[in-house]
Amino acid sequence: MSTSLLDTSTTFPTLCTTLGIDSRIRKSLSRLNYTHPTLVQSKSIPIAIGSGRDLLVRARTGSGKTLAYCIPVLQKVLSYKLLAEERGVQNDDNEEEDKGEGTAVKAVILVPTRELCTQVSAVLQDLTYYCAEHVKVAVLLGGKRSNSASVQQQEAMLRDRPDVVVATPGGLVDHVKGGRLDLKRSVEMLVVDEADLILSFGYSNDITEIMKSLPKTCQGFLMSATLSPELNKLKHVVLHSPAVLKLEEDEGGVDASGGADGYLMQYYLDLPSKDKFLVMYVFLKLGLLKGKGLFFVNTIDGGYRLKLFLEQFHIRSAVLNAELPLRSRLNIIEHFNVGNFDYLIATDDATDMTSQSAKDEKKGKSSKRRKHDGEYGVSRGLDFRGVSFVVNVDLPSTPESYTHRIGRTARGGANGVALTLLDSTNREEAEMLVEIQASQPAKSSSGLASDELKEADGEGGAVPLGQRQPCPLDFDLKEVEGFRYRVEDVSRAVTRVAVRETRAAEVKAEILNSERLQSHFQENPADLQLLQHDRQATHISRVQEHLKHVPKYMLPRGMEVADVSRKKRKKKTRSQRMASRARNKDNDPLQNFDGDVNMDGLAEANEDGDEEDIEEDKFFDGVDEDNDAEVSKDVKNQAFLDMEDEGYGKSTAGRNAWKMKHGKGKFNKKRMQEKHDRLNKW
Repeated sequence: MSTSLLDTSTTFPTLCTTLGIDSRIRKSLSRLNYTHPTLVQSKSIPIAIGSGRDLLVRARTGSGKTLAYCIPVLQKVLSYKLLAEERGVQNDDNEEEDKGEGTAVKAVILVPTRELCTQVSAVLQDLTYYCAEHVKVAVLLGGKRSNSASVQQQEAMLRDRPDVVVATPGGLVDHVKGGRLDLKRSVEMLVVDEADLILSFGYSNDITEIMKSLPKTCQGFLMSATLSPELNKLKHVVLHSPAVLKLEEDEGGVDASGGADGYLMQYYLDLPSKDKFLVMYVFLKLGLLKGKGLFFVNTIDGGYRLKLFLEQFHIRSAVLNAELPLRSRLNIIEHFNVGNFDYLIATDDATDMTSQSAKDEKKGKSSKRRKHDGEYGVSRGLDFRGVSFVVNVDLPSTPESYTHRIGRTARGGANGVALTLLDSTNREEAEMLVEIQASQPAKSSSGLASDELKEADGEGGAVPLGQRQPCPLDFDLKEVEGFRYRVEDVSRAVTRVAVRETRAAEVKAEILNSERLQSHFQENPADLQLLQHDRQATHISRVQEHLKHVPKYMLPRGMEVADVSRKKRKKKTRSQRMASRARNKDNDPLQNFDGDVNMDGLAEANEDGDEEDIEEDKFFDGVDEDNDAEVSKDVKNQAFLDMEDEGYGKSTAGRNAWKMKHGKGKFNKKRMQEKHDRLNKW
């Protein structure tokens, strides 16, 4: 966590002691290595616990809002249990027990997505590490994808009388209407995380039903990164004289070289739609976008089309969409967080569903869409670890959606980059860009950044003068024209058939891996065999090996390939190096020659100037073969010493050439002198 978001003037032990927070929560915070609270936590926790006021908190993503409301919720539950024990009564009195099951719920936490339910539940589990037997947490998920088995499992959790309920609006309404959950008599705290989405028109019916089932005197928390007009209207219904806390910050007030923590750089690139793949290929392959990244698209087909395109260049990625089951989506997020792949392509149907439907109604179009999870959303609240950049491949349909998309990076004080690709010739995209720039803080020309948490009654605050964000990116497409042919050639392989079959392959994989269908496959092995055959027969685009690397001749001047996949060669030990240098001389024909010796070319001149063959026998007896004349031993020995090839022909081996050049082996001066002395003894 960056020091710009931390309140270094206090610590969690000091804060817990001052507010009288339960020692078990304090020990859990120490176990999690939390030393200093964030600005949001240090201001909101004392108000929530000390004065008991309602809170409306607007702060950027990654500022610690989840912990800011979880600690007061758990403190309220533990305080109630301690008070009940002192009075000598159980968790609920007899009057409450007669009213039915589920009346012991003391706090309700509403979140917009199923994934965020799991994330908040994990935070509560960490905070109740030392009091898990006293605090029970139930997660309620609703929506169209809920089946009878999951509903029965949730009913069993409600029969255990949980203290805290974490739910989506649909999940909570299903149980309230079914009579399995009574919130009217026991709930004392209501938390609405990502309130601008929870209180949007898409969930208006659910919110109305929930408000009717809640007591009028419960303490309320509204947490969000933005304050929409809808939230401003409905906060008067949920909250009573709330304290408004806003984290005022100048997100664009630092120079890129200043290195300030938590700096988010926002850019947009105006280009034709057909060149989006070209830009993404160049930015990824040349290392202009480094680290882990999120790519947001508006359609599921668009997500799979991008995935297949990146696969052609050996770039691993995954698609996260509303068609996948909850367990599969959580598994993909976990794999991304641990680093099994660096690029995640996400659709955000839950965010854009309302606005898109409104546009379709205005145009008179009938919206025919596949069934998907209405409680799915990636851009809202989820904690994606270590995201360095966010790319809006498709422009979001609302400024709020843009704010939450780019909020996945630059979290916890880390720096980040947000890049939006758009076509200004499209009138709708040009108008949306103006709306987005109006909703974002301007980039200050002073070059200073400030984080200050203020308590206010209204939403005022002037926007600092400066350049509007996102800013245009200074990039010339002509510099990367050399890559166009390669990108367009690969794009032809990403057809509609390939996209459709890839989506079908993932659905078949989910069916094969489903635990609930294993019994069906055991009873009907023919169905399993047919499904496996269809999955193997699915057409998958062929990935070519040469596309993995960028040829040097294609690189623009001044650019280098980001070779992040090259592995370092393991250093060999001394024994391994000596073994690799050793040579098997038994199999070397140049070192083991068994053929006949040819003495051609070895001759000396006679008295008449004619060349006379020298005898092949090196052990001279002083008399020639014809006994015509006697050749002196000195002459013959000197001729033998002058031979470079020792009568075996001139060697072509590189080893002998090296020895001759460096005077090694038989070419060593000392060894040659010994050979000369030995011959002189004859």
